[in-house]
Amino acid sequence: MSWSVQFVGKPEKVVEALIAQSEKLSRESKAEFDAALPHLVALVNENYGFDYAVKLVASGHGYAGTDKPNRQLTVSIELVYGLLV
Repeated sequence: MSWSVQFVGKPEKVVEALIAQSEKLSRESKAEFDAALPHLVALVNENYGFDYAVKLVASGHGYAGTDKPNRQLTVSIELVYGLLV
């Protein structure tokens, strides 16, 4: 299964959106997302003390055909400079 997200906003709002996204997923996509969620939250929270927004783009894919699931995760986090209106 797979999942993807893209959020732009203040770090605390991006964290809220990540948590809300978990509730929208089901089955294997939810399991994959929820395994990555604490790590995504921690990375977003590392962007603090700035009066800027962050842009988070993340996606994951995996399958559970063996004893250990095979998963892939791609993440990009950038500061967005400018005035958020």
